[in-house]
Amino acid sequence: MRMDDEVKSDTSKRLKQADSALNSVPTRGAYRWYVLFVLTAIFTVHYIDRTVMSVVIEPIKEEFGLSDSALGLLSGLAHSGALSLFALPMGWLTDRTNRVRMVSSVVMIWSGITALGALATGYWSLLLMRMGVGAAEAGGPPASVSIIGDLFERRELPTAMGVYYLAMGLGTGLIFLVGGYVAEFFGWRAVFLIAGIPGFLLGMLLLFTVREPRRRSTGDGTKKAPDLREVVKALSTNKGLLFIILAGTSASLAQAALLTWMGPFMIRVRDLSLGEAGLVMAVAAAGGKTLGSLLAGVMTRVMARDRVRQFFRFPALMLLLSLPACWLMVGVDSVALSILFAILLSVILGCWSGQVTAIVMTASPSSMRGTATSTYWLMANLVGVGLGPLVIGIISDLAGSLGAAMAIATVINVFAALFFYLACRNLSEEEDVAPVA
Repeated sequence: MRMDDEVKSDTSKRLKQADSALNSVPTRGAYRWYVLFVLTAIFTVHYIDRTVMSVVIEPIKEEFGLSDSALGLLSGLAHSGALSLFALPMGWLTDRTNRVRMVSSVVMIWSGITALGALATGYWSLLLMRMGVGAAEAGGPPASVSIIGDLFERRELPTAMGVYYLAMGLGTGLIFLVGGYVAEFFGWRAVFLIAGIPGFLLGMLLLFTVREPRRRSTGDGTKKAPDLREVVKALSTNKGLLFIILAGTSASLAQAALLTWMGPFMIRVRDLSLGEAGLVMAVAAAGGKTLGSLLAGVMTRVMARDRVRQFFRFPALMLLLSLPACWLMVGVDSVALSILFAILLSVILGCWSGQVTAIVMTASPSSMRGTATSTYWLMANLVGVGLGPLVIGIISDLAGSLGAAMAIATVINVFAALFFYLACRNLSEEEDVAPVA
């Protein structure tokens, strides 16, 4: 108990000291927004290359005769399992190396592996490709988030991270829009080839136009990168951060499951063509999730009034609304209404990601920010993104109904909302963070 009190007291102290320490940002003006733009573009490519399998599920299923369970493994666990395996080593490296060079290197690696997917000869070659992409992508977001955390003031982090997480909707929307029609007219192999091109260009742009930012302490003089034992101690004894990670993991499971199978649902149940389903998913992902991310950034500031403990009231409320939205999407007879509810569901599913990462960064010392973020990414990707598509695939095979499987998966968001509520109650219990001017 004494150790718990000491850790919570230390966390409260860090959050309070951060108000003054992090409000002095060494890099101001247009440059930091340019860096954010480039990193957001790279994160967009990240989502293009991780989502590409969802675009071509149906033609791959037909060519290789795969079950939904096998496709769920390709779409989820094959990629996220490798990403999770490399998450902590990449986070450790983020805290100790040049982050700009690291991000530029890994984006070119995973883009090259994605392009090689065009040469796949069967299930196992696709599985290896997905694992390679996941392993390389593990190094991108932690290093990028660490850079952003050193460029923006603490009060600006929710907004900056909201912009960064626009990539989730943009990347998913672009690959569905372009990939759907490319697959329909040129075959699914061409989709992998096209998806692999942008990463090379962005990697070079980052390398030659962005300089490594100076790492900043959190106001307590901490500069030395901590070992893994220190990170585990800091995270495991802080209830607020634990509930945040559990909430993000649960929400990731439902999000990945629903967005992976939403396209195939439109093709199988609503009788849309591959290109039409891609267009629907593009609008839902790029429009819906992007709107959700922006809406969350604004509403979080309004409802929380800059108090960290209240950051998750809005995401929790929206996740509860995902249940009726999904049930109506799969249950209505009208194709138009089903598409409308799919877009609404995508808006709801985009209302939490940026806030989770912002608080994980804010409550962590700068010296362990990359490792702490990677820990969250490990849980969210291994359990959430990894199991979500697989679970729906298994339920779909057993029940013979993809729509029913999707409706069942949405219930996970009830637990996510509960964890967000508990995070609000437990984060920095001793002393709430004062409003940031």
